[in-house]
Amino acid sequence: MNNENERKETKINTKEVIVPNNTAQAPTPQEVTEEILPADHLSEETTTAATEETTEVVETPEKVANTENTDTTEATAEDELDTTDLEADITEVASTQEKIPTEIPRSSEMERYYQNKEADHQEIEQLIATAERELADLKLRKALMEADFGQLLQYYQELILPNEPISPIAKKTLLEYFSYELLKPLHTVGLTQGSRYDVWQSKHFLIQYQLTETQNLALNFQMTPIDSRFTTAFMNLMTVKPGEMVVEVEDNQVLELVRQWHVEHVFSTNQLSLINYDLNQLLTHFRELGFTITPSLLDNAHPLQVRLDSEFPLEASVLDDIFIKTMENPEFDFETLPEDRYQVLLDQEQKLTISEMAEGVTSLFVDSDNRRRSLLDFFTSYPFLVPLTVR
Repeated sequence: MNNENERKETKINTKEVIVPNNTAQAPTPQEVTEEILPADHLSEETTTAATEETTEVVETPEKVANTENTDTTEATAEDELDTTDLEADITEVASTQEKIPTEIPRSSEMERYYQNKEADHQEIEQLIATAERELADLKLRKALMEADFGQLLQYYQELILPNEPISPIAKKTLLEYFSYELLKPLHTVGLTQGSRYDVWQSKHFLIQYQLTETQNLALNFQMTPIDSRFTTAFMNLMTVKPGEMVVEVEDNQVLELVRQWHVEHVFSTNQLSLINYDLNQLLTHFRELGFTITPSLLDNAHPLQVRLDSEFPLEASVLDDIFIKTMENPEFDFETLPEDRYQVLLDQEQKLTISEMAEGVTSLFVDSDNRRRSLLDFFTSYPFLVPLTVR
């Protein structure tokens, strides 16, 4: 018991040892133990225990310093490690942000479902739009079949003139029905569908209809020759303008008809008279439909009072032939006027004035008085005057 009490007192006393601050060198644990307890009062076991206990409690300044340095180093290392980790995290985040716009995330099953659903929805909408266009086209074609000329004219003005997007079949149907209504008087002379969809055929000529660049309707005529050895081409004789409600006649093509008859003998005088009659039937029908006919050499609805400039010079041989013909007919006469002008007096107060112009041009003025006739009719009645105009 005494030994145990001594050990406890020894431990208590050892723990209360304080190292003085002004000591140059800290005492060793052994010196501290010897100072407190003399060696003769301590057993070897007590001395050893005290030494170990003191060693655990008392540390030298160098060790403390080393410990602080170690802690500081470890703190610095930890700070550097934390800084390195932070920089690594920032770099990783920046790298991730750079990759986000360029990387396509994988679609989930739900996203793929909605994507497929949206694609199917768009396809259905396209099919519906196509079906609606086809239905509208069928309704338009049905309306064209049931329309009269006034309704066809309205469809032409609303669809053809502004070049609206309609199906080729509907456009072809509209032009076919519209042109047939224009040519309706020719039904009396066997108006039928030609060998092509855009050609009508009558007894004396073929009629081809086609759109011009301005969406007007050109009517091209090909006259039927009396001899199958002859061939004729289509000539653009008329142009129908539904927007302006005007029909224009090409006078140069009328003169070409005169040339083919008188010079080339492609068709006879009687045939040219029938052609003239049919063409004027069309002009009369155009007026009934509400069109205005521009003045022309073809129209016989008005008296013929027109000036013609011939590209041929006035030749003496031509004047001689005209003079002879007028002298042979008591109803005709030939007069010489001042300034190198000549006048041919015809029946029914009709007359033709001839003037020689500069540069070899011959000028003619045709006056049918109050008699309504076309140039075709005039020349077929007085063929000896044709050389003044065409040769």
